[in-house]
Formats: sequence, C-alpha cells, structure tokens
Amino acid sequence: MLHTDREREREMESKIEAATGKLVVKKVGGKSTVTRCFSKYPLKFIIPNKVGSSETDAVWVYTLTYGGGIVSGDSISCEITVADACTAVLTTQASTKVYKSLGSKSSEQILEKQIFRVVLDSSLVIVDWITSGRHESGEKWDFELYRSTNHIFLEGDQPLFLDSVLLEQGSITNIAERMQDYQVIAMVILLGLASPWENAV
Repeated sequence: MLHTDREREREMESKIEAATGKLVVKKVGGKSTVTRCFSKYPLKFIIPNKVGSSETDAVWVYTLTYGGGIVSGDSISCEITVADACTAVLTTQASTKVYKSLGSKSSEQILEKQIFRVVLDSSLVIVDWITSGRHESGEKWDFELYRSTNHIFLEGDQPLFLDSVLLEQGSITNIAERMQDYQVIAMVILLGLASPWENAV
C-alpha cells in the first residue's frame, strides 16, 4: 500500500508540471498592475477593478475552480511573479471544497505544495488552513491523505522556511480520532520588514 501511495504522489507531481495558470504583476503608471494573466481548466482567475481603499497599491486576485470545488483527478499548478515595489494578494472567494470521487466513501489524496522565492527586502504573508469538512454532511477529517508543503527560499535558493503538514489514515487509529475535537488546522507566516506588521500584530 505504501508503494502505491508513493506512485500516486509521483503521478500527481508529474501532472503539476503542466501549468494551469500564470500571473505577472509589474509597476505600470506607478501602480501594481497585472501585465499577464493566463488560466485554464480547472483554474480561473478573477481580478476585480477595485478592492479596498483607493490609496492602497495592491492587486487582488481571486482563484476559482469550475464546479465550485476540486474533484477527483484535478491538478492545479500556477506560477505568480510579483516585480519590485509591487503588492499582490492571492486568495479565494470562499473556502475551497474537495469533493469525493464517484463510488468512494471518502475523499482521496490531497497534495498541496507552495514554493515562494523572495528577495531580501520582500514581504510575504501566508495563511494556509484546512477544516475537517462539511459538518452538515457528516464529514469529519474524512479523507485518505492530506499533505501541505510550504517552502520559502531566499535569493540563490537558500532555504529559509521548510514545512510540511501530513494527515494520513492509519491502520490503528483514523485522522478523526487523532484530531479529537479539533476542527481546523491553520498556519500563518509573516515575513519581511518590521514596519508593515508592527501595527497588525
């Protein structure tokens, strides 16, 4: 079984090599602006004209998936480049739902990997979280495997932050039993100059 899981993971990682989205943010007329935007199924980008105060120089990008969530076989890979002196926010309109495959009692493997490459004077905020599921449908940590990997590298591929979260059904205890009454796992990372965060924390 372990050998099969590794094979499936390698297969999913190979699929990610084909990018489903690409965004480039650069300064245009003194403002952060999306200069390139590409996406294909199952990913879609929405870039509203106005979000928040007009005095804030930031591009907001919402990611959507067709059908209102992720289904079995979906593979999403996107590359986002934010140029010097620019600000971009990548988020979703609501929580991303993962649906069970047909004939399955639980969701299958969910693999997420985010790689950030920053320069010394960059600022970065990451909020990565997962809930136990749709409680009204009786779900509670009802999936075979969840792995979330977040890597941050400085210039020259110098590792700055390497982290992985793994939840996997076991032969003795399942995920719901090990999580007990906890319904959410969340990680928040603040990286960069002190001034942007000193009034927020």
